[in-house]
Amino acid sequence: MVKSLETTTLGAFPKPKYVPVRDWFDISRETGGMNSSQTTRDYTTDSDGAHEALFIRAAREVIGIQLDAGITIPTDGEVRRENYIHYHCRHLSGFDFETLEHRVLRDGAYESDLPAIRSAISHSGKLYGPHDYLASQGVSARPVKFTLPGPLTIMDTTADCFYNDRPKLNAALAETVNKEILALVDAGCQYIQVDEPLFARKVSDALDFGMEGLERCFHGVPKSVTRIVHMCCGYPDHLDDDDYKKADPDSYHQLSNAIDGAAFDQISIEDAHCCNNLDLLDKLPTKTVIFGAVAIASSRVETVDEIEARLRMALEHIDRDRLVVAPDCGLGLLTPELATAKLRAMCAAAARI
Repeated sequence: MVKSLETTTLGAFPKPKYVPVRDWFDISRETGGMNSSQTTRDYTTDSDGAHEALFIRAAREVIGIQLDAGITIPTDGEVRRENYIHYHCRHLSGFDFETLEHRVLRDGAYESDLPAIRSAISHSGKLYGPHDYLASQGVSARPVKFTLPGPLTIMDTTADCFYNDRPKLNAALAETVNKEILALVDAGCQYIQVDEPLFARKVSDALDFGMEGLERCFHGVPKSVTRIVHMCCGYPDHLDDDDYKKADPDSYHQLSNAIDGAAFDQISIEDAHCCNNLDLLDKLPTKTVIFGAVAIASSRVETVDEIEARLRMALEHIDRDRLVVAPDCGLGLLTPELATAKLRAMCAAAARI
């Protein structure tokens, strides 16, 4: 019997309204544009666990939607995080979340007030991964994938006022991610994903020191754990923003040799948005590819037929046991109804193959 294609999601999901955390995506849906400085200033931690029942309820709801749609490897939808980058940074020493720094980001695509690095980075010792993973795994019938931000991407959404040495800062941040990952391994997590969308925008940094940082993130992780790296081309400012300058998808081709030789198991790429030259898949012979099959910044719901047709084209370049089907990126920009409809169409297409 031929095994069905695996399906997964990549992180953010629209938060249920009762979750006591506002994120970038909430503000974008309400105002038509993201304002990360507002969520940075307004966020408060749940240090006493007062909202724990709400977070568990949200994880159960979000994971349930995914499983009902046909997802085989769900995530918790990042229901606890105001954004997946700063959530990690709040558990580190060296970050200042009070006096923010104004920066222009993503090749001028947007600007924001960012938390600042004002002293040496180290993990505070307050690990969040094991608790968050176990809480989500406790409400899921299938293994839950846990996602973390990569060092280069953290650097792009914070302001360095201390190191002035990008490779050194990258290495310091990688150490903090590694601590969370090893704790997740000890907690029993089988699927661990590090997100590095900045690789597609900063290819030279990715090749010069970014790949080394990724390998440091996964240092000491046993072969029984699936090590995953997500490289999307970036979120737009709002849904159906056709003028937004995403990263050049040719970056995937420029990085392909380094990706294929790196010490992780799966690479996640966009395809629905950028419609890659699929000879890219020929350049990744040792990697399982998580293939972006639905667009996450468009309100149009793809048809099952068109998703299936593109997947069959991909399978002309990659063995089916190395192809996993997913959205391009997280689904946080969408409404819950749109996110659910896209997942259902995607999983239906995968089930046909």
